Amino acid sequence: MAKHYDLVGSVYVKYAKGNKYKEEEIIKIPGVTFKSLEDIDIFTAGLSSSYDLSSRLDDKYQEKNTFSIRVTNNDKSFYYKSIIYNNPDLIKIIETLKKDKFYTTHGYRTIKMYNGNNPLFLDAWLDVEKKIIEKDSEWLSRVFGENSSYYTLINRYIKGDPFENGDLILELEEAFRNYEVFRKYLTNKDKKNIISNVNVTSSNIPVKTNLDVIEEKLGNDISYVSLDDDEDDYEPDDFAFMTDKEREEAYGEGNIDIEEHRRRR
Repeated sequence: MAKHYDLVGSVYVKYAKGNKYKEEEIIKIPGVTFKSLEDIDIFTAGLSSSYDLSSRLDDKYQEKNTFSIRVTNNDKSFYYKSIIYNNPDLIKIIETLKKDKFYTTHGYRTIKMYNGNNPLFLDAWLDVEKKIIEKDSEWLSRVFGENSSYYTLINRYIKGDPFENGDLILELEEAFRNYEVFRKYLTNKDKKNIISNVNVTSSNIPVKTNLDVIEEKLGNDISYVSLDDDEDDYEPDDFAFMTDKEREEAYGEGNIDIEEHRRRR
C-alpha cells in the first residue's frame, strides 16, 4: 500500500477537554521537499530538538508546539510516527538504504534495507538480539507491536526448536535491516506504553485493526514476514481512546518543551 508522509504541527492545549491537539497543519518549508519518511528523518535528525525545528519555521507556524509525522494510506486512513531528532548516524544510514523487492500473496512489495555496519545499527541489533535470546516478550512486543510481522518472527524463535534457532536468529538480523523495523526500535525502545491493537469504528474512514493487517501479510504462502511493519503504528483519527501521555508519545519526545520555553521568554 502506497503511503504519503507529512510533517505536521499542532497546538497542544494541556487542559482542554477531549482531544488536546488542535489546529493540525502540514508544515511547509521553503526549499525543502518531503517525498518519503526518510526525507523527513534526514531533515529532523539534523536538528537538535523540536525547539530547533520550531525556530526554523515561518511565523505562521510559531503557535505550533507539537510536531509529528502523519502517514496517510490510499484509503485516506492515517496514523502518526514520532519524529527523530539529533541523530547524525541515522542520516548516514538513510543515505545508504537500498530498495529490495519481495513477492507475497498480495504481489510484490518494496522495502528499504540497510546493509552497512554503522555503530548505531550494530548497537541496536545487539540490544534486540539480547532481548530475543533472553525471550523478553514484554519488551519486544512493546517495541515492535505484538501483532507485527517482525514480532511474529520473534515468536517463532521464542517458541521454536533450539536446534533451529541459530538459523532463525540470522533471519531476524536480516529482517531488522528493514528500515521500518529498525526505526521502530529507535522510536519505541524507551516507551513504556504502546497501543498495539485498537478497533475503532468510523463512519467516514475504513479502519483495519492490526490483526487484519497481520493476517493479510502472513497468508499461507508468504515467504518473508518482515516486509512492511509500518502499519503496526496505526492510530485512527479519533483519539478519544488515548490517554494524554500516549498521544504525546505519538508526537515524539520533547515537543511540549517548546511551550514551556515560550512561557519563559
